[in-house]
Amino acid sequence: MSKYDHLIDQEMVNGHWSWDSDRALLYAVGVGAGLDDPLEELQFTTENTPGLPQQVIPSFATIMGLQSDWMELLGWQKVGLSPVGMVHGEQSVTLARPLPVSGTAHLSTILRQVYDKGSGALVVQETRITLADTNEYLGSTCSGIFAQGKGNFGGPRGPSGATGWDQPSRAPDVKITLPVGLNQSLVYRLSGDRHPHGTEPTRARADGFEKPILYGLGTYGFACRALLRGLCEGDVTRFGHMAGRFSKPVYPGDRLDTVIWRTEEGAVFQMIANGERVVLDRGVFRFRE
Repeated sequence: MSKYDHLIDQEMVNGHWSWDSDRALLYAVGVGAGLDDPLEELQFTTENTPGLPQQVIPSFATIMGLQSDWMELLGWQKVGLSPVGMVHGEQSVTLARPLPVSGTAHLSTILRQVYDKGSGALVVQETRITLADTNEYLGSTCSGIFAQGKGNFGGPRGPSGATGWDQPSRAPDVKITLPVGLNQSLVYRLSGDRHPHGTEPTRARADGFEKPILYGLGTYGFACRALLRGLCEGDVTRFGHMAGRFSKPVYPGDRLDTVIWRTEEGAVFQMIANGERVVLDRGVFRFRE
């Protein structure tokens, strides 16, 4: 029995989290909506365009997942806003229906696993989202966070990264190119993701980056926009699930190409920065059933 086995599948109630139209609009701009063409994606960046009701980018659900306090459950001490050496490894979002433009959600987080990677620990947690007033299930987020220096505790190593995803041998069916603004991290962080390695050079270097990065969940939001544009014609009602693994950092000013291969269930994808490095790998998308 490893150090954290008794905590696996424990549920933490995180209380309620509210958002409004303005917060959803700010998130959209924070993940680059309207940057390449301010007249596109108006369903995400405006609330008053005639004939185009406001929609919420599905990856906005990841902001709700940030409310979890899983570090306290594991007994890890916080240092400032987030501990040095805490890096986002993987992320998924599954929605049962489109997110409403405003509302209050009841959030509960389940610790799914703590993998021992030797040099660190990979913590996998799921946050379930329900509407507070109706108890309607909206969906869930699942994240994998790599914590440097927390390994070698005798736990399971976890599945190998070499299984479960194969890049098709054919050329991509779709490629969506999106620019990252030079001030992207400054805008994105206003949605609530305040990790200092997105803004502070010293902290970024301490976490192993050459300079401040675009937050991992910010990169994830760019990928969500690309999938909506490339597969869903911008319609969030068609979104069911997306998942991906962060492999390299994205920096403000990068150009992001999302290459997409269609499958029977949806698609698999990768995101490539400046045509040279894969930054989001092993991507999977599924349409809503």
